[in-house]
Amino acid sequence: MAKIHYPKENKPKRNKTWYKKQTERGLSVGQIIFRVIVIISAVALCISYLSIFIDPAFMALPYFFGLYFVPIFFLNAALLLVGLIKMRKYLVISLVALLPTLFFADMFVKFGGEEKSVAGDEVKVMTYNVGRFRSASKGMNDAQALSKVCEFAAREKPDILCLQEFNISDSARVRQLMKFLPYHSKFFFHEKAYYGNITFSRYPIVESGTITFTKSANLAIWSDVRINDTKVRVYNCHLQSNGLTFTNVVKRLAQKGHFTDEVKTVHEHLARSNMQRSEQVGVMHDHIAACTIPSMVCGDFNDTPMSYTYHRLAAGHKDSFVDGGSGFSATYSVLWPLLRIDYILVPENVSCDRTHAIRVPYSDHYPVTTLIYF
Repeated sequence: MAKIHYPKENKPKRNKTWYKKQTERGLSVGQIIFRVIVIISAVALCISYLSIFIDPAFMALPYFFGLYFVPIFFLNAALLLVGLIKMRKYLVISLVALLPTLFFADMFVKFGGEEKSVAGDEVKVMTYNVGRFRSASKGMNDAQALSKVCEFAAREKPDILCLQEFNISDSARVRQLMKFLPYHSKFFFHEKAYYGNITFSRYPIVESGTITFTKSANLAIWSDVRINDTKVRVYNCHLQSNGLTFTNVVKRLAQKGHFTDEVKTVHEHLARSNMQRSEQVGVMHDHIAACTIPSMVCGDFNDTPMSYTYHRLAAGHKDSFVDGGSGFSATYSVLWPLLRIDYILVPENVSCDRTHAIRVPYSDHYPVTTLIYF
């Protein structure tokens, strides 16, 4: 096709304004949508940071952003990648929002664990929510799950073993279960069977007690353990559960047509559970603050590291995974490796090593073990 040559006086004028209009006509809608998504995602991530400081009893909204911290983080990371490739003018928004994650990343995952040179008495600690032995893999009944947990513990040989949601028909059998751990303290509710928390120890338990919560089957027990010349208080806690498994949530959303209503119902339930857990954390915090000896806090917090619960209980303690862990920190089998809700918090003056969650199928939780040095 022959090129058209305009006489100089008849050639269309394409000034800067014309080019600007042509450019905006093709990209403005996409830019606006992208900008809105970037800003909303960045704001959501920033609110998730605030969730660790705000008591859910005072304001529940930040809790949900903290709960969804991991997917919100990945969304912002994806937007940052898009910004690097295409939309560079919005790059700084995602980058600024993501920078604080550097302070939280090691609570979720750690690579290349350091070789530690530690001195002192080595003590192996394990915490494990056994789910009343009803949450084991399919094909395993309660009795089989109990037997497997006992065999597993005997292989691992922890010096201190904290179990939550322990369930047994005859409480007199407890003494026979962990023969390699001669001391124990417990508190059981009784309803057809005995269930509650129990702490086993290779070291003498010189004193113990119970912290019960109002209108709740959740609880905490404490045990003063004498480790050679050191006395340490071990808190074994199971805080308010959300009462909704992810499987149940999916089923509820699938069975009913009103998706929005179901999402609202689920989140209202979570908000109520969090208010209860907030009260329990307050009781725990006051009890720990009144303790005159070093303390460890072990158990199922039913909350992620991006929560008020975790940071209130971690105050004055060291997170064993942050100090001595490697790999993924997740302790809940559903949606692994996203959810970490079980912890071992230790006194600030002790060192931790080889902290990890062991992926065994005897509960919907994974046991967490660590080596600590007094």
